[in-house]
Amino acid sequence: MFEGAHALVDLVRTLYRRPGLSRRDPELRIRGDVPLPLVCLLRKPGSAKFLPRLGAQLDVELRQVPHAYLDANAVRNPAVLPLLEELHDRLGADAFGRGHLKHFDHYRLATWLTERSLPRAEGKGDRPIVRLLRDWTGQRGPGGADAAVDHVPAGGWSKVALSVLWWILRYFGFRWGRHRVPGLGRESRWFMRQPFMVPRHSADFLGFAERLTRDRLGSENPEQLKKLLVHAFLQDLREAYRRRKLRFLPRRRGWRRTAYVTVLLDNVTEANGGWELLRLINEVRNETGDLDPLLIITASDERPPPAAESVAGAEPAARATRAWSTWKHRLPGRRQMLAGDARYLFIDLPKPSVAITPEDAGVWEDRQAGPVTPPWIARRGVLELAVAALLVVSLAPTAVQVNEYWGAHCSFFRAGLSSGVATKVVDGQCVGYSDNARQVFGENERLRQAQLLVFAENAKAEELHRANPGRAYVSLVYLAGLTNNEHSPATAHAVAEELEGVVIRQREQNDPSSSVKPLLRVVVANGGTGMSAADVVTRDMLVPLIEGDPRILGVLGFDRSVAQTEQAIAELGAHGISALGTTLTAVGLAERSPLYFQLVPDNTQQAELLAGYARYVGAPKVTIYHPPLDPGNSYVSTLVEVVRQRLAGIEVASQGWTTSVGSLPSLCRDSADRSSEIVFYAGRETEFGDFLRTVRSNCAEPRKLPRIVADDAVSRFVAHAPDRNRSELNGIPVSYVGMGSPVVLGGQACVDGRPGALPGGGPALDAFCAGYADLLRDLRKLPPEEAPTTPWAGERVGGLYDAAGFFLDAARRLPLLGGGAGASGASGASVAVAPNRAAVAQQFREMTFQGATGEISFARSRIANDRSLAILTIANISRLDGPDGVPTCAYLVGKLYSENAPREANGCPVVG
Repeated sequence: MFEGAHALVDLVRTLYRRPGLSRRDPELRIRGDVPLPLVCLLRKPGSAKFLPRLGAQLDVELRQVPHAYLDANAVRNPAVLPLLEELHDRLGADAFGRGHLKHFDHYRLATWLTERSLPRAEGKGDRPIVRLLRDWTGQRGPGGADAAVDHVPAGGWSKVALSVLWWILRYFGFRWGRHRVPGLGRESRWFMRQPFMVPRHSADFLGFAERLTRDRLGSENPEQLKKLLVHAFLQDLREAYRRRKLRFLPRRRGWRRTAYVTVLLDNVTEANGGWELLRLINEVRNETGDLDPLLIITASDERPPPAAESVAGAEPAARATRAWSTWKHRLPGRRQMLAGDARYLFIDLPKPSVAITPEDAGVWEDRQAGPVTPPWIARRGVLELAVAALLVVSLAPTAVQVNEYWGAHCSFFRAGLSSGVATKVVDGQCVGYSDNARQVFGENERLRQAQLLVFAENAKAEELHRANPGRAYVSLVYLAGLTNNEHSPATAHAVAEELEGVVIRQREQNDPSSSVKPLLRVVVANGGTGMSAADVVTRDMLVPLIEGDPRILGVLGFDRSVAQTEQAIAELGAHGISALGTTLTAVGLAERSPLYFQLVPDNTQQAELLAGYARYVGAPKVTIYHPPLDPGNSYVSTLVEVVRQRLAGIEVASQGWTTSVGSLPSLCRDSADRSSEIVFYAGRETEFGDFLRTVRSNCAEPRKLPRIVADDAVSRFVAHAPDRNRSELNGIPVSYVGMGSPVVLGGQACVDGRPGALPGGGPALDAFCAGYADLLRDLRKLPPEEAPTTPWAGERVGGLYDAAGFFLDAARRLPLLGGGAGASGASGASVAVAPNRAAVAQQFREMTFQGATGEISFARSRIANDRSLAILTIANISRLDGPDGVPTCAYLVGKLYSENAPREANGCPVVG
């Protein structure tokens, strides 16, 4: 080892470590990559053979970095620049792991062309260089379209067709492609922009490439050719080390290269071309000003040529670091002058010495040697992991939401594809609205089938409207609780009945043969189980929908009298939207909105009905059975209250339950004869079956038991055959309040679609029965436990049939509805104009509508308290047909179809 070895090795390690992108060199005043010197170690006789030992050390320190040790005297290569060609072979070898240099595209193309002769032209317009370059890219063609035509057998129709096709392509300018070489765009641009061999003397890259071929090189300056080869070699290294894409995007592969390409060139002389290669690199760097990542360290026994001899002289190895600092200080001025020594850093190698410092003795033992660690973000897999983590974090809420929607059977992606669908998950259930099959609410098969029938009619109405824009086209929103507990299918069937009534009305309106009837589209909205989300759906979804679509006349349905329903009614009223309750009976709903109308009498009339029936049968006592009175359940609370008030002169008692109907005492708890009394069930249909089983348990003498009368909610239980068809209910007579009794009393005749099912029913009932019979053909395809089997039409089917018809009749009375009064479209065709909602609501107060369930008029009040209410009796609740299983009228109050309709003493219509 020699004196100063430690300083020299430290300099080498400093030079091969690549600075960070943001690191600033204080002497050169630049950030990132710095100019690299040509380190020339000058040996004197007896000097240490340092370079081979350094090469062995770099094999350890730079395992993954391209580097090479090369003895210049041992190179035997016929290339233009033998040493450069050998470096290309060594650095391009697959011996440096993932850090190896994969491509030397510019240098290899240039050297390849210098070794090739230009072929002879094969015809007019042929450029042999194109064929030569296509050989280089591996995209050899058959010789062009002309050659393809020539190879077709003479006289063949194929040759004629190809000739015509080629003539057309040439005529329209497509022939330009025959002189293009795909795959050389990047290289061709670089060659034409670099300064050596004067590329602008050629019209294009093809001409410049021709000048590089062996036969044409005699006309070129050999010095310029060599500089071009050196510049191409350095350009390939630059591209491998570049840290940006498109000048601003990060290129991680370049960030991972934290050590420069290091070449150790030993025994440099003029004879072996070593000094020539250094001179060319010096001049190329001076003339282009481009930085490159090539660090060359040479060793030589002879002095450098005069052109390279540094005016500063050589520094001893012990002062290597100072020499480099001086070099950096001199570089800007020397390269500006294109000085021949601008890039050289000369260092003298001393003779080996025994008396050396400990630092020089342990020069190879530095454990910190080697490239710096790549930036964290540039390491393999880190960015991918970060992007994956970011995607997971960003998509996690969406994934959770999608999973929540999927669990609630709620459309998430498909809803976004349709303007007629809007959904959200509230308390684990899917609520919102839909006008097509992208979203179907609930799980009950009959309910889903009813929605699909509605959506089919919507599609039909849309198609008919496109065919005839002048035909009136209106919409309604049906709001109800469509996601019901799977243990209460009767509730789902009740909602399905209402939608079936809507379908019957839609089929009447969407008649292709009629251009007078307004087309009807119905938006189905789900307010959640028990209408628990009705207020949210109305405020967040329905109001924006209706305000954005003037064709929507209003909202009907509402399903249950609960606090959320009342808030929904108030919200609609505040935005000037009419609401028509079809089954609500709670007292005081009209106070929630001036645009609220109610199709059926409220609980006060139901109490009057019960009182009249009690007097009619001579009942001395009425016992009210009810669930806990919750202010949020206005239906039950107001019903119990008004029943107590209206039963004047009759003894009234109350019997409530707190947690379960099963806690009620049996009606047989004593042996007294209570057959003249009435037990009134004021609760929901979901608990009525358990109520019957509890109060009638262990009764040996049924004839002594009181009459059981249930409120209107029990009509859902009555209409659901599986709930009734139970052996434990056999023989129990049940009466209940019917709000659409005329269609029920139409019986089997109405189910069969026969006219005159009920005397006085008129055309409205006949049309309903015909439509109901047609609908049953679709519904009977359902499983037996889901299909309607009762020998009478459901009162809710008739109620919604009338409600939709009431809206349409009100709109029809306005002059703007219909093609004749509409505006003209761009083509001159008449376009229907949607009626004003306020005008429709005004018509509600002025018109009288003859419906299937009776006459409807709001002239005196927005609550139809003068409509018919009936006590319907089933002799045996477990029977589904026959005289004992069919509802019969026991008592009826209010209007039917006309004042002259025949009635019996109990107010019931004469049947038959």
